[in-house]
Amino acid sequence: MLTRRGPASALLALVVVAAAACSSPAQVRDEVADAASEFYAAIEAGDGEAACALLAPAVVDAVEDEEGEACADALTSGDLGSELASRASDGEVTVRRAGGQAQARTPDDTVFLAASGDGWVVTAAACDPQPPRPYDCALEA
Repeated sequence: MLTRRGPASALLALVVVAAAACSSPAQVRDEVADAASEFYAAIEAGDGEAACALLAPAVVDAVEDEEGEACADALTSGDLGSELASRASDGEVTVRRAGGQAQARTPDDTVFLAASGDGWVVTAAACDPQPPRPYDCALEA
């Protein structure tokens, strides 16, 4: 089925492109690094609510389905909580970005993020390279 895109769709696309053009690469790197750092700071503080607020909605749904409990509880308890807590690090964050997707590497983890609204959300964390697959992640949608 084809849908017709009206002026509102065109205006929204223009706003998104204009907003992306306003951010410098350094600013975007900082935003991605900050989002990954904030996620792990919330995990370290035992603040599951704050950590879940930094996740993409599909990841929250996946966590709750797989763990059988509220996202905030799952991220701060059990095997998933332990795995995430073991990855928390205050070290330097290295960022690679491709369009609306980014990878943030810390000394102890690789975190994947996606642009969302005016910020970045975590789409996967506690990720290890697993050839031939690119990564195996404890937290993902």
